[in-house]
Amino acid sequence: ASSVRTFMLQKSNFGLNGQLDACLDLTFVDILMRYINEKGWRDSRVYKAAQMDRRLFSKIMSDRNYKPSKDTAIALTIALELTLKQANDLLSRAGYTLSHSNKRDVIIEYFIREGIHDLSDINEVLYNLDQKIIGR
Repeated sequence: ASSVRTFMLQKSNFGLNGQLDACLDLTFVDILMRYINEKGWRDSRVYKAAQMDRRLFSKIMSDRNYKPSKDTAIALTIALELTLKQANDLLSRAGYTLSHSNKRDVIIEYFIREGIHDLSDINEVLYNLDQKIIGR
């Protein structure tokens, strides 16, 4: 019985290691491209929804290891209409989180969770609550 258990643990560790390798190899830009492709959207739709300059978007997309600012990463998660789980995954790949100890982050998380993806509307609420708007 112990040899069967050992085999099963080795097998599950191999599967886990494979998943870890796959996950760790994917950068912010890799996942960003995946979401754009899965949605079948044009790049212009994404950078316009993110209220982002085309040149910045092009710079991001041309460097697999690009590390965007937190605001840029947030703007792209909103533009892509991601779920909260997807948004958190994308943000984490750039090294960011939405913190529950930060009023601005809580507001942004609320809109993502509720499926409200209009950056202008979100910025209006942030502004009205004396929080820094996303971008600019």
